[in-house]
Amino acid sequence: MVQTISSIEDLQTELQNEKNNDKLIVLDFFATWCGPCVRVKPKIEDWSNNEFKDSVVFLKCDVDQAEAVSQEYNIEAMPTFVFFKNGKEIHRVVGANVEQLKADIASRS
Repeated sequence: MVQTISSIEDLQTELQNEKNNDKLIVLDFFATWCGPCVRVKPKIEDWSNNEFKDSVVFLKCDVDQAEAVSQEYNIEAMPTFVFFKNGKEIHRVVGANVEQLKADIASRS
């Protein structure tokens, strides 16, 4: 399941959650009006429930609903996927290249 992040506090809670220690956290910054975001969403849902369910925590953040979070991470294009490990940002993927995103997740999880 992909959890929605609606505030900086929500994100900090997930980044500091002990059950997420050593797991890769992938935060999907998206917009409802963004075509590529809509196309990649089913893949993220599938990965969170299947292939990466035990090794990756998937989060999503609507840039229009949580502007403070998107501003904090200087999000300028959607979708942008920000990867965290042990509470720190370690990588970003901009765009909806599903194959590249999957490869980046697999190599870091």
